[in-house]
Amino acid sequence: MKADGSMPDPGRYRVALAGYYGFGNFGDELLAEAAIAALSRCGVGRREIVLLSGAPEETSRRFGVEAVNRWDLLKVARALRRSDTLLLGGGGLFQDASSRRSCLYYWGLVRLACFCGAVPGALGQSVGPLSGALGRWMTRDALRRCRVVQVRDEVSRGLCNDLGVSVETGCDPAFSLGEFFSFRPSSSSVSGPRKILINLRPCAGKLPERFARALAERLSESQGREEPVGLALSDEDAGVMTALIERKILPPMPLERIDRGADALRLWRNASEAWGMRLHFAVLSSLMGAPMGVAPYDPKVQSFADRYGVPVWREGKLPKPRPAVGTPPPDAARWEIDAICRSLLTPDF
Repeated sequence: MKADGSMPDPGRYRVALAGYYGFGNFGDELLAEAAIAALSRCGVGRREIVLLSGAPEETSRRFGVEAVNRWDLLKVARALRRSDTLLLGGGGLFQDASSRRSCLYYWGLVRLACFCGAVPGALGQSVGPLSGALGRWMTRDALRRCRVVQVRDEVSRGLCNDLGVSVETGCDPAFSLGEFFSFRPSSSSVSGPRKILINLRPCAGKLPERFARALAERLSESQGREEPVGLALSDEDAGVMTALIERKILPPMPLERIDRGADALRLWRNASEAWGMRLHFAVLSSLMGAPMGVAPYDPKVQSFADRYGVPVWREGKLPKPRPAVGTPPPDAARWEIDAICRSLLTPDF
């Protein structure tokens, strides 16, 4: 049943959900899970959702929704013609740090949605960096066409204000999943050696290597007392850490690929410290109460650190890790993202 009390039209979707889904990045899959859960709380059944994915068959099995290949423009157009709305469901979609392709894709998707009659909206966005005039224009044009836009940090809000785009500021949608991930260790629940969790990801420049050298110094100090574990949220993360171990910049350590929530719960259970680069590594560490520090490869990670009091490494020795403070409780995070979804689904909300 729709929000106005009417029944959905047979063969139609209420939401086409789009993001960087189906590419093996656990953070983006968390965003998809959070968006689908929010839509469910707003009365949208899984049969009323179609998700645009780089791996549609795997995505459909994972989330129990219909999925289409995001690169097949004919199938995407058919899905949008059958959908009431298009929801950009979180992430750094509008940025030109590496190329203009991300801006181009999502700008084109929003324009196609408008042409097909699907009303666009955006949830949990990190906007930027935008260094080129074309990227700024595409971002402005796309977000201005959205019924509602929520960003997850003040840097994105400021950039959108500069572009003349009206936005709401909230938290990362993954915080709405906090009741599943929250874990506070106790003396009875922790067994085995304590772990120092490490996450590195590829980026321009030498940041992963420089961060790895600082981590190696910290690990040499704790040798025998704590066990280092490399955590990869994507295959690219695993490749970076494997290469640094082979070059003897990082010491030998087990590498774990996080693909499901159960993996995260198991791996963070005995964590004494967590040091990482990816945003959702920091989000998961905060949900599970681990003392942490970050190396901000991107403004969204720096914004997270500023907002929640997380130590930032730039050069030299690592700072003292500490847990994030002031993160939203799950019910508050759910209220935020549910409100965005209801605004998209019911324009008079």
